[in-house]
Amino acid sequence: MIKITPLASGSSGNSYLISNCDRSILIDAGLSGKQISERLNAVGVDPSCLKGILVSHAHTDHIKGVGVLSRKFRLPVFINENTFKVAQHALGRLHQRETFYTGRAFEFAGFKIHPFSVPHDCADPVGFRISNGNAKVGIATDLGIVTGLVRNLLTGLNAVILESNHDPVMLRDGPYPWELKQRVRSRLGHLSNAQSAELLESIVNDDLKVVILAHMSETNNTQELAEGCARESLRAFTAQKGSIFCATQSRVGPTIEL
Repeated sequence: MIKITPLASGSSGNSYLISNCDRSILIDAGLSGKQISERLNAVGVDPSCLKGILVSHAHTDHIKGVGVLSRKFRLPVFINENTFKVAQHALGRLHQRETFYTGRAFEFAGFKIHPFSVPHDCADPVGFRISNGNAKVGIATDLGIVTGLVRNLLTGLNAVILESNHDPVMLRDGPYPWELKQRVRSRLGHLSNAQSAELLESIVNDDLKVVILAHMSETNNTQELAEGCARESLRAFTAQKGSIFCATQSRVGPTIEL
């Protein structure tokens, strides 16, 4: 069994709890250490019982609490070398650093973890494909376009956490400066609702049970728009009792068991 709990998802901070029986890891920790600890406690997880933290890339909304949590709870941090070089000042001293290599799977805490390259404006950013022998989960929350590699690594899963960042019309007409709008919709930016839905439609299979829409912009998107776009593309999936959820910035959950 694998449990997935989004602790936070959005432009102000991202973190996901992945559990395998009594072993739990964090994917990113983009809120403060205190906030992450409070959200873990809210779902009945003692932060000191975590096994480690995986880091997807060096942007602040993914690493803000990593160093504090590593030092306070003596947690190993799994990070590729290029990301560490960019992030090391913000991370500060780590209790333990473990280097992974993009494209090379490794095993930790009962999980097989495959970090794969994604197109985003940061040093060597990755998504993760995670399995425990029974269930398979994919996570890709910061990417500007869908590559063949991304599509392949997100195929054959039981659950996927996928970015559905913005509605193009809201982004176009919204308050962001022109340069930021260009960044968001670039090939190294973030997926729109339609891009996310198109990818989901192409990776649906009989084993896929849960879709969690992630990294939604609070300025340029709404839960209704993101879910509506995904449901429109995945009518057969939802008709077969597949579930679609939105992970949000302000609240924890839902917790999904596979």
